[in-house]
Amino acid sequence: MSDNKKVSEYRQKIDEWFAQHTDEMLEDLRQLLAVRSVKGPAEYGAPYGAGPRDALDLAKEMLSKRGFDVSVFEDIVITADLGPSPPLMGILAHLDTVDEGEGWDTDPFEMTIKGGKIYGRGATDNKGPSIAAMYAAYCARDINPALRNGLRLLFGSGEEGGCDDIASYLEKNDPPPNVFTPDADFPLVNFEKGRILPEFCASWEKDDRLPRIVSITGGKTTNVVPGRAEAVIEGLPIDVVMRFCGEYSGLTGADLFIRESGGQLIINAEGTSAHAANPYLGLNAQTALIEMLAAMPFADSIGFGYVRALNRLFPHGDYLGNAFGIAMSDEISGELTLNFGVLDCNETGLSGNFNSRTPECSDSVNMRDLVLKSFKREGFTVTDLSVGLSHHTPKESPFVQNLLRIYEEYTGNPGECLAVGGQTYVHEIPGGVAFGCEFPGLDNCIHGANEFIEFEQLILSAKMFTQAILDICG
Repeated sequence: MSDNKKVSEYRQKIDEWFAQHTDEMLEDLRQLLAVRSVKGPAEYGAPYGAGPRDALDLAKEMLSKRGFDVSVFEDIVITADLGPSPPLMGILAHLDTVDEGEGWDTDPFEMTIKGGKIYGRGATDNKGPSIAAMYAAYCARDINPALRNGLRLLFGSGEEGGCDDIASYLEKNDPPPNVFTPDADFPLVNFEKGRILPEFCASWEKDDRLPRIVSITGGKTTNVVPGRAEAVIEGLPIDVVMRFCGEYSGLTGADLFIRESGGQLIINAEGTSAHAANPYLGLNAQTALIEMLAAMPFADSIGFGYVRALNRLFPHGDYLGNAFGIAMSDEISGELTLNFGVLDCNETGLSGNFNSRTPECSDSVNMRDLVLKSFKREGFTVTDLSVGLSHHTPKESPFVQNLLRIYEEYTGNPGECLAVGGQTYVHEIPGGVAFGCEFPGLDNCIHGANEFIEFEQLILSAKMFTQAILDICG
């Protein structure tokens, strides 16, 4: 039977099945979104904290009550198999999320549906797609109870913290030969950029000369564009600081405002959070604040010198690495991006890191060495320098071509392979790709306020996943 005939045969049955099970699917998503599965202190049986473990347990309960035999790997990953072993296909998703942040119009842990959109932290990244994968497995089993080849669902709980969970799983378990994760973009992602993640610091003696910067509090998460930052200063008249805030609000696009507290002035900067893989979609409040502070008339101290050095290395709006001399691009993977994500500065020192997504053309000479040279020039000490390689699955792969065909059949739009700055669970899996659930032209506010997934697109994703299971495993 040709692939097109298989799509035609199954599609009506898939449509009918989801029409009957949509309410159940939404109820399971509602329950999963209500779990605050943000990484926390390790506990017994919960290496990433209680929240991520609660999400795993809830997913295990959902799968078990529908007849799946669920295995738990080291309290960090669950698996559920359908059909014969070993599985020919795998769908790999994660149930942990970044924290909720600020600026939501709805409760981030209470599913809200309005205007055809489902709101909640994890709606797109990655709880909605996880539920879509579950229901695709249920649907495929009901349509074809006698699959010739097996499927394995894998759900992790530590993706946002660096994917240590799936790395641990893969050390002891072989992945299926055909794996996709619904944790990126449609039509299909076959190239994921590499990374360079430097951590740096500086220290100095306390200097009480006025005016001075007492502290700067910036971002806390390396893979998120900081939407807020704060500085505490002393010794400048409030009217002078107000003028700077007005001027640099216009220059940077950030909202800069001040308040008095205990004889000090507190400057707050507000920008727009975004995923570090797409820093151009956000507005970095941290770099905006530093740009203003570097221009203000503080006493000439060692600490203030380091703040100005930060501004030279991370000028506001430079998300391509120009200041470090590492801006580069290639035809397959596009441009290098850079996000200055973390900063903590006090009266005697500072520490920070940045997150850069690197194209295939990057290497130790044109990237790593230049980063070290730039930090050394400005007097910073690099305490850690993690470098990750890129991941590429050829577009000619039969698995890739099958998924692209399904996308074209179900959406009517051309299928094409994409390169992204984000790294997914399949980054270390040979032949792995990302397939959904973000559709072209739509910003789902991942890692930001008001994260959502469109209801119709969630259902359509689940239908395409079902088709893939039936085609490959049927």
